[in-house]
Amino acid sequence: MTAAAAGFVGVAGLVGGAALAAFAVLLPVCVGPDRIRAVLSDRDLLRERAVGIAPYVAGLALVLAVNKGSIRRIEAFSFEYGYRATTAIYAIEGDLVAAIQDAVPRAAVYYFGPMYVVGYVVLVAFPVAAYAFAERLRPLKRLVAAYAVNYAVAIACYAGIVAYGPRNYPTVPGADPSAAPVEPLLLDWFGGVTQLTSQVNAATNVFPSLHTALSVTVFLAAVSTHEEFPRWTYVAGALAGSIVVATVFLGIHWVTDVVAGGVLAAGSVAAANRIVD
Repeated sequence: MTAAAAGFVGVAGLVGGAALAAFAVLLPVCVGPDRIRAVLSDRDLLRERAVGIAPYVAGLALVLAVNKGSIRRIEAFSFEYGYRATTAIYAIEGDLVAAIQDAVPRAAVYYFGPMYVVGYVVLVAFPVAAYAFAERLRPLKRLVAAYAVNYAVAIACYAGIVAYGPRNYPTVPGADPSAAPVEPLLLDWFGGVTQLTSQVNAATNVFPSLHTALSVTVFLAAVSTHEEFPRWTYVAGALAGSIVVATVFLGIHWVTDVVAGGVLAAGSVAAANRIVD
C-alpha cells in the first residue's frame, strides 16, 4: 500500500470511528433505548419499513452513483460548456470571506475543521438511523428523498457552473490582484482530510455549497420532527450552524455558495414533501 493510500485509509478510519462514537451517544439520548428495543423486537415492523423505504434508498443510491461515477466527466463538461462564475461571485461579495477569517481566531480551526468533516458525517447519517425508529416512516422517506433532490440539483449546477472557492481565487484568470488573500485552513491544518474529500468532490464544485444544503435540509427535517425527537432538534441545529460557518471560515466556500445552498435545501425539502405525498 502506498503512503497516500495508507493516509487515506487512516483518515477514513478516524472519521468513521468518530462518527460511530457519536452514534453510540446520540441514539440513546435522542431516540431512547425503549423506542429502539420496541422497534428492533418487532420483525414484521422492520420488514414493513425496509420495504417502504427501499424505493427511496434506491433513488438516492442511483443519484449518488451517477455523481461518483461521472464526477470527472461532469467537471470536463463544465469546463467545456459551463459558465465561469468565480470572478462574478467575487464581484458580488468582495473580501467578505477574508474578513470572516480575520475576525475569527485561528485556534477555531480545531473546532471547525472536525465539524466540517466528522460533524458533517454525523449530521447527515444520524437522522437516517434515528428516523428508522420514528412512529411513522414518513420522516425517513422525506429525508432520503430530500437528499436525492439536493444531489441531483447540485450535479446539474456543477455541470453548468465553473466556480472555484475563495482559497483558489488568486489563480483564476481575471482575478482582482488587489483581493485580500484567503487562507486554505483545512488544507494547511488537516492536509490528510483533503485526500478523503477529493475522492467525492472536485475543486470547481462550490456553487451551491452541498455541505450547507444537506446541513440545512437535516435541520429543517429536525424542526419538523421536534415533537417526536426534541433533543435531536437542538443537536442538529448546533451541528448545522457550525458546518455552515466552517465552510466559509475554512476558505472552502463563498458566502454566495452558502446562501445558494440554503435555498437549495428549502426547495429540496418542499420537493421531497411532494414526492412522499
